[in-house]
Amino acid sequence: MKKIEIASAPVYTSPNPITFICTEKPDGTANLATLAFWTYASTSPGKIIFSLNKGAYTLELLAANKEVVVAVPGMELVNALIGCGTSSGRDVDKTEKFGIPMQKVEGTEIQAPKNCRLLIHASVSQTVDADDHIIHVCDVKNVFADENVEAVFAWNGYAEFAEAQKK
Repeated sequence: MKKIEIASAPVYTSPNPITFICTEKPDGTANLATLAFWTYASTSPGKIIFSLNKGAYTLELLAANKEVVVAVPGMELVNALIGCGTSSGRDVDKTEKFGIPMQKVEGTEIQAPKNCRLLIHASVSQTVDADDHIIHVCDVKNVFADENVEAVFAWNGYAEFAEAQKK
């Protein structure tokens, strides 16, 4: 084995999950951010965990409204994933800029992209300072799935996006 930096570790665990985190802006429109650091934490009761960079506009939105939808996108949304990961919702309406078709999510006012394999509606119950990120522990409220959509995964760390394939 060779010693590596933690930033290089995702290359060794590919494919890695990649999602949108959907929040609501003060004007009621959707804010979408590309989210790589998330996982399931418990199934009974349902909990998820995700981590956001301290500079993210989404942190401000979560502080005001501790509600979120994690959306696992299909391949049709690959370009939107890249675009949403390289721009701030503070300055632009990403759904309009990247042509993302949206849908209502039962149980919340937060909208999420269409063409997703999974939507997880949750509320933030705890936050933890993790140096350059903030970790959010969330209680799952609802989960919706579409088995006809193939999820996007990050490969080679986060250098490329594609569907997962069985070996």
